[in-house]
Amino acid sequence: MGGEGGVQGGELPDGVVTGPPPPPTGILRLTFDGALVGPIVPPPPPRPLVPAGPMPEPVSAEILAIPLGIKELLRQSLDLLTRSDAGLRGASFYIGFILLVTVAPLAVLFGVGLALGGDTFGDGFGSTYDYAMPAWLGWTFLAGLPASLGYVAATTEARALATAVIGGRVEGRPLRLRASIAIARKTFWQILGVQILLGFLSGIASLIAQFTLLVALGPVAFINTGVSLLLSLAISAPFVYVPAGIVLGEVGALEAISRSFRLVWLRKRLALVVTMFGVLGQFIVLFGISSGADIVARLVVGSGLAENFPALLVVPIAVALVFSFGTLTFLVEAIAAAPAVHAFEALTHYTHGLEVGRRNPVRGTRIWNPWLTPGLALCAGVALLALVAGLLSLCA
Repeated sequence: MGGEGGVQGGELPDGVVTGPPPPPTGILRLTFDGALVGPIVPPPPPRPLVPAGPMPEPVSAEILAIPLGIKELLRQSLDLLTRSDAGLRGASFYIGFILLVTVAPLAVLFGVGLALGGDTFGDGFGSTYDYAMPAWLGWTFLAGLPASLGYVAATTEARALATAVIGGRVEGRPLRLRASIAIARKTFWQILGVQILLGFLSGIASLIAQFTLLVALGPVAFINTGVSLLLSLAISAPFVYVPAGIVLGEVGALEAISRSFRLVWLRKRLALVVTMFGVLGQFIVLFGISSGADIVARLVVGSGLAENFPALLVVPIAVALVFSFGTLTFLVEAIAAAPAVHAFEALTHYTHGLEVGRRNPVRGTRIWNPWLTPGLALCAGVALLALVAGLLSLCA
């Protein structure tokens, strides 16, 4: 305790006068006093944790609800394909239209040539010393060029269209046909490049395997088919998410391949089942085509039309078959794309690539626009020219 004249109990000695406290010299900082009752100046707002910029779009509830279980994911994929409002019909008709204007002239000319000029065709190739190619056959070869280009374009756009249409459906925001076509045309060359690369790798691997089996076991069709299926699965599996990465992920082909490899490594069993689903879907459709062709051939032979088939019937039959084949081509791509798109969206939660089509759908009000691009119009013109010239040569 203090002595006499000191401060006791915190009291100031008599006669001492205290002045006001000195003014603060630094920055005024307010501290919270629990005994104070009254307004308090709020603290400054916290610094943002992310850089300033546009906020990312929220992930839809439909994407968040996609299961990663293999059975449930496949069930949802099949349910989407069988729904009446899946948005696949218009896209399949568009692919059928592409084949109709490029491949149908070749089919019509070849069919009419066999119906009317079968003897000329046989004489031309049956004669060893006096060979002369029929004029209609030359025009048929010319029609084969736009037909080949049209088929490549149709299969490429079918893959991109199927990915875009199913991606929009899974997202819960279905795309219109013009928006899907815009996305397919934007990603056309990237999808085509991946298809060429995959086809090259599959061809080389299949050639090596077939040659090895031929040397070791001889020509065994059953084993060759099984090996081809296994090779197709092994080579296609790492690329299973590439179309979705290009269309939905809006990245280039090389980056899409890299991301697909990482996603496959992350969920190996899921990627294997998705790949098998797509490959088996193609085999099922091809089996259906071969069965249908066999039935048609039996009907033609049984009815006696094989030797004297009416040439006028060739045109509607060829047109119907080519258009049906186009819609079936899109169906194959849709079957392969459904589980892959579901799995991609479930793993990445990213679908912003579809916004390109929603913002800038293809425009046009005329009958040839936007359905005909300049390249497609050129192929259609060459095919039509070859058809007309070939028919005139047959009638001459």
